[in-house]
Amino acid sequence: DTTPSNFVGYHVNNCEAKVLAVCVGEEVSGTIAGGEKGIVVLDKTPFYAEMGGQAADHGVILVGDSRFVVNNVQKDKGGKYLHYGEMVAGSVKVDDVVLASIDVERRKAIMRAHSATHLLQKALQSVLGDHVHQAGSLVEPDHLRFDFTHYSAVTPEEMVKINSLVQNAVLEGYGVDVREMSIEDAKAQGAMALFSEKYGDTVRVVNMGGYSIELCGGTHLDNTAKVGPFRIISEGSVASGVRRIEAITGKKLLAEMDKTNALVLESCALVKAKPADLQARLQAQLDEVKELKSTIEQYKAKEAAGEVDRFLFGAHNVSGLKVLTAIIPSADAGKLRQMGDLLRDKDASVVAVLATVNGDKPTFLAVCGKEAVAKGVKAGELVKLVCTTCGGSGGGKPDSAMGGGKDVLKVDDALAMVDNFVASKVK
Repeated sequence: DTTPSNFVGYHVNNCEAKVLAVCVGEEVSGTIAGGEKGIVVLDKTPFYAEMGGQAADHGVILVGDSRFVVNNVQKDKGGKYLHYGEMVAGSVKVDDVVLASIDVERRKAIMRAHSATHLLQKALQSVLGDHVHQAGSLVEPDHLRFDFTHYSAVTPEEMVKINSLVQNAVLEGYGVDVREMSIEDAKAQGAMALFSEKYGDTVRVVNMGGYSIELCGGTHLDNTAKVGPFRIISEGSVASGVRRIEAITGKKLLAEMDKTNALVLESCALVKAKPADLQARLQAQLDEVKELKSTIEQYKAKEAAGEVDRFLFGAHNVSGLKVLTAIIPSADAGKLRQMGDLLRDKDASVVAVLATVNGDKPTFLAVCGKEAVAKGVKAGELVKLVCTTCGGSGGGKPDSAMGGGKDVLKVDDALAMVDNFVASKVK
């Protein structure tokens, strides 16, 4: 039943009503007092209960200075409207005559999203085809989620068309005519039935200027122009053959636009540019940063090459190979690899172990030139030895290997073992 006899919220935002029942927690009670959470049942109500995908109204139930704040409304199997909420002041009891009043701004925002949902379904069918049918929806203040049947992802071009059709329907300012009629008359008008609804002999038809005609029990605007701005924010798959679109409308979208505009203006202020020149100014700065990075990398490469020459100059001869060890401060794994590659490529007879300490954990890199590998000295075995000495582990290829340790105090001991290792391996 989409038109309950005790729901008067299609036409009014507040009404006087009689309290039929009160529940505190899970218990039926004659009274609900200050601070308690519970349910109030009225003989009639302007509050729309959550159904058909539309979120429930919020608002207040008042009697004298007593105030019950409604934060959810559900309709039970018997057709009663259950107003969930909290008694923030005073008390309400059975047989009280109260004023039930909805949050009008919230209702308007929900109506904007709901009327936009009908326009969206029409746009989807126009762009994608008549096979599109609703497979679920959620209508909240200025936000909607719409599930529909479709066999493939919606292309960016199709998304632009769908969004544009909805916006055009809003700008047309179609009058929204809502009438009750027989199911036969509704079908004759070409009305579309919504997902999972059960309809009686009399149905409620929402006609938006002849553009969109659907059976619907929800609350709507009286003109599509009041939807205001509309934007699709996402599209994706939720099940096989079912897609989901999310969109925002009205004040929520205006707030997003204001936020975006503020970010643009702040960005313009930072780079001292007008909005029209922002992209060009940012691109120029990105190009400048790229050039500076390149220059820095060139200097780093020269610096590293100079360090390599110093290391090699200080290397000592062990069985015909140039052996060296060094602790490089403030280096990361990338810096160690860079230095190691330069050393290995500079001299084929080099055997080097480089170490760095970050926090309380040492990192080691071992490299061996081609001549060293040919003589039986392998970086993988060497790095394993020094890492194990520091309570860690490591490994890798014969020409380059890396690992880590746990005991910083044993780094010097580990490096001191390199000469003996080389001497023992050379044949």
